[in-house]
Amino acid sequence: MIKLTKSNNPERGFTLIELLVVAAIIGILLGIAIPNLIKARLSANEGNARKALQTIRDAEYEYAEQDLNNQGGRDYTNFIGDLATGGTLRCPSSDDQPNTGGCSNENESLIDSTFENSVVSDGSPAVAAICNRPKAGYCFGWSADVNTDPVTLTGDFGWEASMTGAGKTGRKDFSVFADKVIKCTVTTQSSGSTGQFESSRTDPDCD
Repeated sequence: MIKLTKSNNPERGFTLIELLVVAAIIGILLGIAIPNLIKARLSANEGNARKALQTIRDAEYEYAEQDLNNQGGRDYTNFIGDLATGGTLRCPSSDDQPNTGGCSNENESLIDSTFENSVVSDGSPAVAAICNRPKAGYCFGWSADVNTDPVTLTGDFGWEASMTGAGKTGRKDFSVFADKVIKCTVTTQSSGSTGQFESSRTDPDCD
């Protein structure tokens, strides 16, 4: 008869060297993955900023082509506004002057309510990308390139997008004017600094 005996050797665990090797492998994988994830997030934010400017651009053209402010001509607006403010992209047709009138519901608006909190300085040239609620890390503002005629705006409009943190929420600034082309430039701000709306009509096309 065969007698089974219990082994005297306890279960073998991981050695310190094995644990260090595993930790090193995990560190290498994280070192590869994290920069790619950050880059993907920045690209996504920049793509969203471009789409937002395209939305504003299309709204400006609808505002002008349909003469929604009842001025009798083809002009634009430098206001994002809100539903209580006529003559803006949020409330274009209730009145022909900014800061008066009002719209009864969202159906009258050319853009959605998220633009209200992401605009830096409604109706005035933007300086720094500081807004109440950025859209995917970007704030929007009126461009100083068209500030020479802020009242009639019969020939041009200009909107810009800049990141809230350079290199953290985005790497590029964007702009769009009446030629309908999205322009872009790489920010010159140091990492983490607030964007300064550096894009202009002389920048290369991003489309």
